[in-house]
Amino acid sequence: MRRLPVVIIMLVIVLVVVLELFTFVARPYQRVLLDRFGKIISHPMRICYNWYFCWPTDHVVRMDMRLHMYQGDNREVTAAGGSPIAVRTFAVWHIVNPVQYYKALHGGSVAGQAYLDQVIQGAVLQNIGKYSLDQILNVNPAKVEMNAIEDQICRQVNAGIADIGLHVDMVGFARLTFPPATAQQVYGRMSAERLKIAKRYLAEGESQSHAIAAQGQSQAEDIRSEADKTAQEIRGQGDAKAYAILNTAQATPQARKFYRFWKSLQLFKDSMGQGTYWVLTPSNPITQPLFTQMKVIEQGNAGNGAATSAKSVAR
Repeated sequence: MRRLPVVIIMLVIVLVVVLELFTFVARPYQRVLLDRFGKIISHPMRICYNWYFCWPTDHVVRMDMRLHMYQGDNREVTAAGGSPIAVRTFAVWHIVNPVQYYKALHGGSVAGQAYLDQVIQGAVLQNIGKYSLDQILNVNPAKVEMNAIEDQICRQVNAGIADIGLHVDMVGFARLTFPPATAQQVYGRMSAERLKIAKRYLAEGESQSHAIAAQGQSQAEDIRSEADKTAQEIRGQGDAKAYAILNTAQATPQARKFYRFWKSLQLFKDSMGQGTYWVLTPSNPITQPLFTQMKVIEQGNAGNGAATSAKSVAR
């Protein structure tokens, strides 16, 4: 009984050693290879899930099958025409054939990054040299050929790494800069192009302004002409009505007498001002209508008074 704990401990130690020497665990995103004396075992015996069996002499190779990001350094390249430019390239890649990748590079993702650095930078040098500086950097998006350059580099890189089990999904430029001497030249050209575009916009604006002003002046003249025509028509109608009223006012003797009386009052009104005195006599031709009308009014009032008295007596 005293040896039972010792036996159990020994069995546990042996089990741990066996598990450590004859099994291993891989992560879900890893692809596992066994290098058994130079022979590559691409499908190890699976115990369960991500737990595999191996011999103690096997070399376990774990391949990360996820996407990897390559980021290059700033490198100076020469565009067509001899213009220098500094670029920093990035790429997204992954392992498609772990066996070919291991046989070619004998390493993990670090070896793949180092290999891709040589291939990608060589493709960048070749393809950038085919395009001018205006096709790489330009204020006009229609003249920029960066998408075509990136696609060509990506195809060229994939053609060069197809036999090592790698595939590049995307190639791009994280940064594009100029040496100081080239930067001043490029900025001056870009400024001149912007100034040219601004002048074109100003000329178009002035042309539209003149057209709008001419159109507005034409419309104003049309409106003024129509208003003058309408005013003349209204003025003619008013004059016709005024003449009709005057003719009606002078149609009877009583109307003509009242008109002369009214004109006399208007004459008095227009002639009299502050500090003005008038001496009115019935014999004056100007004041005669006024006195005549006053007599008519007095006679009318007297007649009305007599009639009223007669009615009172009759009652």
